[in-house]
Amino acid sequence: MKRSIVVLAAVALVLVGIAGSALAESPAGMRLYAFSSGALTVAKNFLQAGGPPTQIQIPVGFFVVRHPRGNVIFDTGNNDRILTDPGYWGDFVKALNPVRTPDIAIDVQLGKIGLKPDDIKYVVIGHMHLDHGGNIAKFPNSTLVVQKDEIRNAFWPEPGTACCYVPGDFMFLRTPPGAMMPNDPKWKVFQLEGDIDLFADNSVVVKRWVGHTPGSQMLIVRLPKSGTIVLTSDNVYYKENVEKNLLPDVSLAYSPKGILGSYDFIREMQARENANYFTAHDPDAWKTMKHAPEYWE
Repeated sequence: MKRSIVVLAAVALVLVGIAGSALAESPAGMRLYAFSSGALTVAKNFLQAGGPPTQIQIPVGFFVVRHPRGNVIFDTGNNDRILTDPGYWGDFVKALNPVRTPDIAIDVQLGKIGLKPDDIKYVVIGHMHLDHGGNIAKFPNSTLVVQKDEIRNAFWPEPGTACCYVPGDFMFLRTPPGAMMPNDPKWKVFQLEGDIDLFADNSVVVKRWVGHTPGSQMLIVRLPKSGTIVLTSDNVYYKENVEKNLLPDVSLAYSPKGILGSYDFIREMQARENANYFTAHDPDAWKTMKHAPEYWE
């Protein structure tokens, strides 16, 4: 009997520790900023199966977390090269009609909060499609944080998943053919096979969640005042998709089960931590959000 009580007490302490860790106090001075790398034009039923085929303009959002131990960028938007060289995207330029004005360049966007690419410690990529991993080459002194399955799929896509990767966005990570070392040692790449707590304080957590692509990941940000915010990348396109369990077009759902599971995860985080969640492409949600230099803290 006494042994059972001791075991139960130990289990209770472990659970309390887990709960305490999940709600640990985040460091003072943390901030979250939202930026846009312009906009794309797509049919709504592309992002929401069963929706109208109406052409809509969607933002290309990316985010920066300022943390006392280093700055983190989540996604990097469209490659700035298309601002002066539309041929870089080939047929995607006509298909997506991206906004290509100088003000949406990533250097200009980061400058709104006094940052330069060299000020970023970690570049976390939700996935490596052209509108999320486009500008990773702008961060040669940062550590790229990506799922191993995603970087493998970007270079060698599974059948039916090649759409939306632009090899020029990440080919610089390799040395020229025939080189002794195929991976360029100048670039720091952290290839994950799961989750990671970037600062070991539970305030910025990379969450592997295979859904949109074979190596999709989300970012959980716990702010001192605003609380928990989940950055979804393309596992969630519209808030309505979560509210009504709506999948995107099948071409955008490598794992439909995974995408629906991400919706469940968000609802669980809402129940446990009163979490909010931000998408990259929801035009209605984007209108109501703070845009840099405004921030959440």
